[in-house]
Amino acid sequence: MKLDNLKALEAFREIIRLGSATAAGRSLGLSQPAVSRLLGQFETELGFKLFHRSKGRLLPTSQALLLFEEVDLALQGVERINVLAQDIRQTNAGQLRVVAPPSFAEGPLVKLVASFLSLHPNIHINVDSRTRPTVMNLVATRTADCGFGKLPLDHPGIRLRPLISSPTVCVLPPAHRLSAGKRPIGARDLAGEPLILVGHRGGDTRMRIDQAFQQAGVRQTVRLEAHNVGAACALAAEGVGIAIVNELLSRHSLWTGVRIRRFAPTIEQEYVFMSSANVRETSLTEAFYEHCRASLGRRRSGSPPPRRG
Repeated sequence: MKLDNLKALEAFREIIRLGSATAAGRSLGLSQPAVSRLLGQFETELGFKLFHRSKGRLLPTSQALLLFEEVDLALQGVERINVLAQDIRQTNAGQLRVVAPPSFAEGPLVKLVASFLSLHPNIHINVDSRTRPTVMNLVATRTADCGFGKLPLDHPGIRLRPLISSPTVCVLPPAHRLSAGKRPIGARDLAGEPLILVGHRGGDTRMRIDQAFQQAGVRQTVRLEAHNVGAACALAAEGVGIAIVNELLSRHSLWTGVRIRRFAPTIEQEYVFMSSANVRETSLTEAFYEHCRASLGRRRSGSPPPRRG
């Protein structure tokens, strides 16, 4: 069988999905007569009828239903080729689509993107800020080239690579009695102190913080719950309470005038770099990952950034 026009396959698929040539035409941006003509050409080439009419609707024959799955797979293959071609064009043009949750996009990602652009001034980066589930879906479907997140994450369509392990810290107003000193602050030190906690109670980090207080025999005094680290740090700066948050995000908060001290016991949070598991990473995405991992590693160790050659 020869088909010179993919539109015939598309028309067939949309009629199966939508039940009429008119609806298929709207979906494809074609007129109803044009869709009917494509369908007629397809049936002529196949040598058998694909639909029969019933009360104004086109109902597929048994032969059409057998054919539909293969046609759908073939068109999905064509769509994947188009996406890959777009990826290649964007790589050649130096374009990178990055997505991250708001706290990361407004925190560590700012300097990561800025420093990467200073090393690669001719590329273009699009940064999007979304919820964690949306970040994973955008990366899995290759709407975004890469994304950032915190473990645990579970999505069959994404590849995860390690970035940095970040401990949990206490963020305090500078005049607070616990702001001075270098030793970690434990749950017993926080007995009776108003606390600001981030995230929902069933979350992994929140559960580990709760467990630390339970093991110390200390009842938490939770004054406020925030949805992101930036808000928690801002509230701590205003003296509302002591925020127990992630160090990586807290050190990139826009709020100044706070003190940051380690929380004990150590509660590490693992950050990862996400890319689609269904396609090989572009060279630009790979370069961005290596830059991010090296930059975050230097910041934790206190090493200076590299100079441009």
